[in-house]
Amino acid sequence: MLFGVIICLASVILLGMDGRFVSPEEYPKICQARAWLLTTGFTLAYGAMFSKVWRVHRFTTKAKTDPKKKVEPWKLYTMVSGLLSIDLVILLAWQIFDPLQRILETFPLEDPILTSDDIKIRPELEHCESHHNTMWLGIVYGFKGLILVFGLFLAYETRSIKVKQINDSRYVGMSIYNVVVLCLITAPVGMVIASQQDASFAFVALAVIFCCFLSMLLIFVPKVIEVIRHPKDKAESKYNPDSGISKEDEERYQNLVTENEELQRLISQKEEKIRILKQRLVEWEATNKGGEMNGGSNGTNGISMGGIATHQPATSVNSLSGGIQMAGIGGLSGGGGGGGGGGGGSGSGSTNNSLNLQATTSSSQHNTPAATLAITQDTHDHHT
Repeated sequence: MLFGVIICLASVILLGMDGRFVSPEEYPKICQARAWLLTTGFTLAYGAMFSKVWRVHRFTTKAKTDPKKKVEPWKLYTMVSGLLSIDLVILLAWQIFDPLQRILETFPLEDPILTSDDIKIRPELEHCESHHNTMWLGIVYGFKGLILVFGLFLAYETRSIKVKQINDSRYVGMSIYNVVVLCLITAPVGMVIASQQDASFAFVALAVIFCCFLSMLLIFVPKVIEVIRHPKDKAESKYNPDSGISKEDEERYQNLVTENEELQRLISQKEEKIRILKQRLVEWEATNKGGEMNGGSNGTNGISMGGIATHQPATSVNSLSGGIQMAGIGGLSGGGGGGGGGGGGSGSGSTNNSLNLQATTSSSQHNTPAATLAITQDTHDHHT
């Protein structure tokens, strides 16, 4: 972070250099140096604060899911290196495809103020611009704006978190607030008053200087005061790149971690039991639904079979009626034969036996009035 602050302060010196100090041939180099120094310095300074507040956020969230897993310090350097590499890609593309050049802007003639000579003064203003200057500025401001917004979000999320291992997280969040506010004010105002050289330089330079010094004061002054007040605590505590942690706090932290693990284990067991009970409930409901469906299908089949059986007696009655009619015809013919001679009686007896057998068979299946009537009629004919 300190290295980034130094680079940002060095860029302020280049912002104040113009044609009085640099030749027109060397001025484009100054323009490119301004962009490189201010961009990389901002990334190194703000990126360090951003990575630190990100570590606080990850430290608090990982403690809930995996207490033993910690954010290693090398990941912070990797994050800053990643942000810096993106800046290098943008700046290299800007310098190769559309480099910054010296643009001389002229203004209308003005009368001199301190002399009455017959002369006119033509003001001139030097700018550092490229052909697609607006596009490149939009890319740089967009990338920095995303980092600022995300850092502001992390600082807001960790505003009430106090981590002993990272005891300056609150001051880092305050520094991020100040950087975001100053950048959001300085960038648009600097673009609006770019044609006013003195006002533009004063506004941008003061914003950069104030932002750098305020961040250093918020982060480093509390540490210096803590070391001055409690020098023995620093000597007795174990070495930690961020801050010291006492043995009591470490034991308390370990106890909390152990208790948290035990509670998580109990919660996992309860969730497993709930899952098993839900599975059993689903199986029980599926079984009941299957039984109801099977009972309904059996009832339907019984009704259908009953309908078929209901139609069967009609067929038997029809066949029985046919048998009765045939028996009646045979009986009449047999009776005529009996009146004529003994051969007729023999025929009547065979017909009666046939009729009785048919009537008995039919009546055993369905005891109907038609069968009774046929038997009675047959008996009467036989006696006659």
